[in-house]
Amino acid sequence: MTSKLLALAASLMLGACATISSETRTPAYLDGGLYHGERYDIRQRLVDGPRGTYEQTSVVYKGLSSQCIFDSPNDCEAAARQLIDDYNEFIF
Repeated sequence: MTSKLLALAASLMLGACATISSETRTPAYLDGGLYHGERYDIRQRLVDGPRGTYEQTSVVYKGLSSQCIFDSPNDCEAAARQLIDDYNEFIF
């Protein structure tokens, strides 16, 4: 939980100094497991910050988001599963 709070704080600090120049969302679906077929979005942003332009990737599920590494095998899917677990834990 502490790492999530630190990540949120870092995101807020970066967001205060950066602008999003473009954003794309791609729908994705979990394959197998408890949440098989559950839909989430992969959001890719191009961010202009004080140290240059960089790409930020995250998964989005019902208004919640979590950063992931797009080129790392299964990283975004794992982030989506964790996000869905967190969402379901919160509403129940």
